[in-house]
Amino acid sequence: MLAVADYGAGPPLVGAGPPLVALHGFTLTGAQFAPLATYIDREILAPDLPGHGDTTLTPVDLPTTVDAIAGWLTGLPTPLPVLGYSMGGRIAMSLALDHPELVGRLVVISTGPGIRDPKERAGRARDDDRLAARIRDEGADRFLDDWLDAPITSTASLDEPTRLADRAIRQTNSADGLAAALRGLGQGASPYLGDRLGELAMPLLTVSGGNDVRYGEHAASLAAGAGDGIHQVVAGVGHNVVLEAPKALGALIEDFLGPA
Repeated sequence: MLAVADYGAGPPLVGAGPPLVALHGFTLTGAQFAPLATYIDREILAPDLPGHGDTTLTPVDLPTTVDAIAGWLTGLPTPLPVLGYSMGGRIAMSLALDHPELVGRLVVISTGPGIRDPKERAGRARDDDRLAARIRDEGADRFLDDWLDAPITSTASLDEPTRLADRAIRQTNSADGLAAALRGLGQGASPYLGDRLGELAMPLLTVSGGNDVRYGEHAASLAAGAGDGIHQVVAGVGHNVVLEAPKALGALIEDFLGPA
């Protein structure tokens, strides 16, 4: 997938139909959305975000990332619908708030508003920094063993081919890149957006998995706080709705975006 730094060259397109910008989650790449393209009548523009895939954009932080995406989008026929999953959802919301003229509709999946309390956010930043150091010391493969076995990010319930394909995407990332992304784009480094939801100038769809109680609450609160928001739940799946239920997710997105 294309790196953020190379946006000016034009990103690869996955699927068919009008474009949809899709921003992936932590430890993934734009390739995360290839299964979704099977079930959606859109060309998915899915770049690799800083710290992931082939991107060389530095510094790895939210302002630089949002500015780079905005700069790329200004060369396209905007406004465009923008989708973000987890970490990518927080980035997508920041983009929509700071550059509303570029985003026609916004979809965020398994995403929260960030950490409200500054002390708690600072504590999370310290935890993320320690985890980033461990990723660099132990390597990306060892970290992925733990990450994909953790309750919220586990892929244990999926069939083996799906698990292996998902892990293969994640293994294209380097330890240094993931460490930088955790420090610069993790929840400890991201602002709380809950107080700005009323500023969203476009319709918002939030999606959560029925088994992901924590982010289901986050998704409901995001939709309630926006001026034009709706929350949809995909039953029987967890945090990674994109991986676990691409067909059901595609139907929700198509319904929300409307006719091409």
